[in-house]
Amino acid sequence: MRKDSAFSGLEAAIVLIAFVVVAAVFSYVMLGAGFFATQKSQEVTYSGIKQSTSNMVLDGQLYGNGKTITQLTFYLTVPEGGQPQKMSDVNFLMTVGGNTVSTLGSVIKGDELLQPGARTKIVAHLGNAANNRYAPNPLRPSFTVEIKPKVGASTLISKTLSSGYNGGVII
Repeated sequence: MRKDSAFSGLEAAIVLIAFVVVAAVFSYVMLGAGFFATQKSQEVTYSGIKQSTSNMVLDGQLYGNGKTITQLTFYLTVPEGGQPQKMSDVNFLMTVGGNTVSTLGSVIKGDELLQPGARTKIVAHLGNAANNRYAPNPLRPSFTVEIKPKVGASTLISKTLSSGYNGGVII
């Protein structure tokens, strides 16, 4: 009696097909993981671009209304290529003379939706400056206004009143 322990052609074909199927499944899984990673990195990139192009900038000068400022007026714009900003979502914060940060509650904002290239007038009422520790005056001449949109980077406007300031453009 003869023992034949070799593979037949059919057995060899079945083993070869099994290897090919396992390799195909493995490559499909690897391609799927690669596509998933690529999609996630694309989303992160677009999110970063959206945030970096969503800034608001001062367009022109900052104006005060007197020796002791009770109102600030300035214009804001979104640069070309930026994202439109909903003005109701923008917060305005102010620090005077290194004191604590206060939110400017009484702010008249121009257009509801600020489009790229357009500008809007902002009027911030600081209240009665004689009794307001948050109003710039000759005793506390340095102040910072922070413009915080819902999406994007904040914009800081830091100014110091000159000794003879009596209203108008704040340099």
